[in-house]
Amino acid sequence: MDRKTFLKTAGAGAGYMLTPSVITSCVNDGISSSDLYQNPLQLPGGLDSDILQAAPSNLMIAGKYSLDGLRFNESLPGPTIRKRRGEHFQIQFQNDIGQESIIHWHGMIVPPEMDGHPKDVISDGSYSYDFQINQRAGTYWYHPHPHRITGPQVYRGLAGFFIVTDEEEEVLNLPSGEYELPLVIQDRKIDDSGNIYYDPSMPERMMTGYLGDHMLINGVPNPYHEVHPRTYRLRLINGSNARIYNIAFRSRTPFTVIGTDGGLLPQPVQTTELLLAPGERADILVDFSDGFSGNSAELVSKEFSVPSNGGMMGNMSQMMGGAGPEQGSEFPLMEFRINCDSSSSSTVDLPPQLSESNFPAEESAVRTRRIELDMEMMTGHTINGRLFEMLRVDEQINQGDTEIWEFINNSAVPHPMHIHAVQFKVLSRSGSRGLLPTETGWKDTVLVMPGERVRVIMTFSAEEGLYVFHCHNLEHEDAGMMANLEIV
Repeated sequence: MDRKTFLKTAGAGAGYMLTPSVITSCVNDGISSSDLYQNPLQLPGGLDSDILQAAPSNLMIAGKYSLDGLRFNESLPGPTIRKRRGEHFQIQFQNDIGQESIIHWHGMIVPPEMDGHPKDVISDGSYSYDFQINQRAGTYWYHPHPHRITGPQVYRGLAGFFIVTDEEEEVLNLPSGEYELPLVIQDRKIDDSGNIYYDPSMPERMMTGYLGDHMLINGVPNPYHEVHPRTYRLRLINGSNARIYNIAFRSRTPFTVIGTDGGLLPQPVQTTELLLAPGERADILVDFSDGFSGNSAELVSKEFSVPSNGGMMGNMSQMMGGAGPEQGSEFPLMEFRINCDSSSSSTVDLPPQLSESNFPAEESAVRTRRIELDMEMMTGHTINGRLFEMLRVDEQINQGDTEIWEFINNSAVPHPMHIHAVQFKVLSRSGSRGLLPTETGWKDTVLVMPGERVRVIMTFSAEEGLYVFHCHNLEHEDAGMMANLEIV
């Protein structure tokens, strides 16, 4: 992607207006022009218990696909947790799945014993979580984090939204209620009998990760959702094991990015496409009153390039027997069906500045660490030449220090790198790709393409203790592409 054509920063001078002044996106009959999208989107309900139970569940999806799955509180995705900054959060994780597990609150800065380190797994019974919500408002999520089996547990259904609000966000009067749509995107493999299965080959474990052939939104394949001709807020999570999405509308209609992993961006950014790697999130505003033909707005993953770093990538998923679209190809995701109820029209008036950023200055960093991402023959993907060991301290950091980490991807496949216990700012990315719109804000996961060097800056203010950082390609993580950081 060419950065000059990829994004346009909004908010130079006056406020940024999303207004449905001309209704061009609906027709009177309200009938979809697409035959592909036959299944209504399902929206996860809220958490109404102080217990989060993980248990087996045989699921029938869209009336024709079966999944030997796992669910939190009998919900797929898991129930959405909504909390306000400053509130206390207490819950009992009840593990009834028959194997070790533990919950990681992805993007949340919590004490080490609350973070879901693999050393804290339980094989059955319960684990108590009790921590203060000290996050900025944002779209966070929760999922299992046991060593070697995170991939299959997430794949089989264990994931959910954790949404935080605060005063800074509330004054913006962003779309809410039915006009706020939490969407977790995941790909799955389905056999000829309609069974969803997880059976990665050795090459998939060691190289590409597990790429599915069917795309699910909130656990539903080929979904549609009826919307009014007005502005909606979409909360997007890439909950896939390995697949990267390039979010766009087939019509190339622009949308506005307002948030990322760690909450609101400093300024809104308008774009027509947005890369989202496993573990990453994005909050976007879409005006369904203008820019779409007929009554249909089709969300797709657009084609994008994956650097070869020596020509090894190519059609790797096909060469290794993968049935799904290769990484970087184009495919459909879902359809929004726009009705003609103009009484639901609304205007979203965004100010030039959405939030106070307070990013650390580069000169405040006391250290720069090189984090080398390699493919070791007969070993797999490593971090600084090593595979994960449960209690080995790989990086030791003084509490309160600001550091720059430079991720250097020497391998032939992408690595979305996730760091626990912090939110960071992306400083630079080598090559012509440039920073993505979401990388103007706070991040906890960053995509490092083959051959790229990505520099991030962060202040380690979390409680002292042991945390991890790892690749969020879950097959890479399970194979040992993870390391410990200790705050002292």
